[in-house]
Amino acid sequence: MSYSKILLPVSGKTRGERANKALQHAMQLCAGEIILLHVTQPLSQMVGGEAHAQLKREENAQGQTCLGPVIQELEKAKIPFHARVEEGTPAETIVRVAHEENADLIIMFTDGRDGLEDLLIGSITERVLRNTDTALLVVRR
Repeated sequence: MSYSKILLPVSGKTRGERANKALQHAMQLCAGEIILLHVTQPLSQMVGGEAHAQLKREENAQGQTCLGPVIQELEKAKIPFHARVEEGTPAETIVRVAHEENADLIIMFTDGRDGLEDLLIGSITERVLRNTDTALLVVRR
């Protein structure tokens, strides 16, 4: 089965081998375009004006850096893609972007629970699964 639009969230935790594993699945299943997404944490509203704008630029630059190795792989494979860096909470932002982009599939990497927060409210992957109607492929280590 192939998909015309695949959303591939990439975080600092899923760099390197983890991101590559999810990317390989995306490249095999993609018959169209891959949408890369990096989600940054919401900035404090206590900081305003130019300082807020500067922090946002720095967050976007860090997001682009995080996406860089994945972008290079897609360019090398000549697979159509575009990248987005969005501010927000990860699970909600992934679901929102999947709907905005009309993605057919979301591919996420998981390695299980990371701590107490995951135990109490669920991992990001679990929260995406509970809140989306888009097909979700979860890649384990």
